[in-house]
Amino acid sequence: AEAHFARVGISAVHVMQDLTRPLNPRPRPMQTSQGELLLESSGLRVCGRRVSARGAALLGVALAALCGSLWLAAGHGALPAGPPAAGTSKPDVTAPGKDGVCSDRETCLSIVDAFLERQPRQSFMGGKGVGLMQTFGPDSFDGGPCGDKMCKLVEPCPNYEQTPHCRFDVYDNALAAIYLTRRGRLEEARSVLKSFLYLLYDDKGGLKLLAASYTDAPAKAGDYQGVGVADGAVDTGNNAWVGLAFTHFAAETGEACYARVARDILEALRHDVSCADDEMGGFAARGPPYPHNYRSTEHNIDVFSLSRALNSSADAESAATFVRSMWGHSKQAPDTYVTGTGDAAHCDATIPLAAAAADVQFWSLLADADPSAARKNASVTFALRNPGSARYKGGEGRIDGLWQIDEDLIGSPGGEGKGQELYGFRFTSWGNGIQWENTASAVMGLVHYQQKYQRDAPVAGLDEAISRARVSIRQLLQAYQAVPASVLGGNINAYIKNDHAADYPGGSDTGIGWTYLRYPHVAASTWAGLLLLYQDDDGAPVDDAANPFAPPRKPVPSKDKSDADDSCLPSGGGSGSKGGGGSPPPPSGGGGGGGDCSADGSGAAAEASGCGCG
Repeated sequence: AEAHFARVGISAVHVMQDLTRPLNPRPRPMQTSQGELLLESSGLRVCGRRVSARGAALLGVALAALCGSLWLAAGHGALPAGPPAAGTSKPDVTAPGKDGVCSDRETCLSIVDAFLERQPRQSFMGGKGVGLMQTFGPDSFDGGPCGDKMCKLVEPCPNYEQTPHCRFDVYDNALAAIYLTRRGRLEEARSVLKSFLYLLYDDKGGLKLLAASYTDAPAKAGDYQGVGVADGAVDTGNNAWVGLAFTHFAAETGEACYARVARDILEALRHDVSCADDEMGGFAARGPPYPHNYRSTEHNIDVFSLSRALNSSADAESAATFVRSMWGHSKQAPDTYVTGTGDAAHCDATIPLAAAAADVQFWSLLADADPSAARKNASVTFALRNPGSARYKGGEGRIDGLWQIDEDLIGSPGGEGKGQELYGFRFTSWGNGIQWENTASAVMGLVHYQQKYQRDAPVAGLDEAISRARVSIRQLLQAYQAVPASVLGGNINAYIKNDHAADYPGGSDTGIGWTYLRYPHVAASTWAGLLLLYQDDDGAPVDDAANPFAPPRKPVPSKDKSDADDSCLPSGGGSGSKGGGGSPPPPSGGGGGGGDCSADGSGAAAEASGCGCG
């Protein structure tokens, strides 16, 4: 009842902002034959009679006042709001019971540690703890009470009924290795890196770039199809993330062999996908054996960070040039970086229509790939707009901004967290629902902006957004003992139905061809850990070493030292094969293949962070 009163109060406030706005507290998008987004508004009736807009507004104000009084009398304080406004109160992150948050930094981080430690691992490599971590699961957090057809989730992981194998994604594991390194859990980080070494170097010592995702079935270096491969795409960004993991570990431990692996990866990327001779520069998004020509902004942010950390200035400048060239090309969201280029020709320079992606805005900020304060101000300002409160005119309101508010209608298996309102960012401007991996990294980006730009280029509501989203992540850690990819219920059938107004819409829709469902998620949980290492509370010190895009705090072993050290490589490793592998025939099924992620075949237009990158 309290939640219902709160929604009525908020609706009344919105009505007063615009007396002509349709008086439906939950607008339902409808698709016309022309594809325009319209609203189905039933108006408002009181005692069976339709009331005017002005009368409804006055009635709404009266209801808001009454409900607000009841709410305050019950001791709940201010209602949650969004988007945040400067000067408003924020939740108390220090009270473990009151807001359902993990009580302090170490408690929160211990939850992340325990989650990663209990994740299922590939077992075919042998040895306790060696093998990549399972990306989603094990088991779901339940899709909700709307029946098996629309809400029952596949166990123990998505798509298990079709495969039947779970995914072990390269990006998630690279991120986990970076977190474990920064956390000081070096042997656990080493076990992940050993798993990568097994899949990177063939029996002749040649390096083969990694596929996007593997399964728990056996696979070896150079495998891009078959039962051991979940996604055979050799994505530039994924491999750059693995290079970053080796770089951070080498710097922290001083073990030069791990820096050698990072340099081998960068050399292979330069050999296979460099577009340095092009005016835009950068690197293509996908190499052999299933290459693609498009250039992804997010992938080039990753390569920029790896190249800078390894003092490869030419590669870093090439990637940064591309990232800067992607500013301001979107007709729908001109104050953003676009996701990338088309796919028709080698190092394609065309820029198709695309959604504005959260990771592109915030990862470019964290990486300092473009130092323009004006662009950062505009990008963050766009991201903090709430499309849920925008005026609906031909559907344009739904693509304006990335900030969202979700209500967890289900909660954890024990019921904790049910009914909580949570704050964060959707995946893209075409998407729906908070995606928690992007939210945790976005909060880090906002803190970085707060430290570097806010004084001279202030963004309204920045401090409140940081606080609300970070508290939401701590609430999720406490309730779920991990961070789920999404709190929105429903299964793949609900997602296909595409009813974002439903209580259980099928998870957090990226808007570009896939969704995130209610499963424990390695990337979301690991980014949450990195965020809390970076800054765990308002006003706390910022530890730049927790930023995975930043150069390591300790020096990376030199190239001379790393070239002379092959102690970490598999036996016989280290010949330095440049390419990513041969050219086997395209897969005929059963896993792998690296199919085009884009919704329309136009490359980065729909790829955003990449099917294999998140």
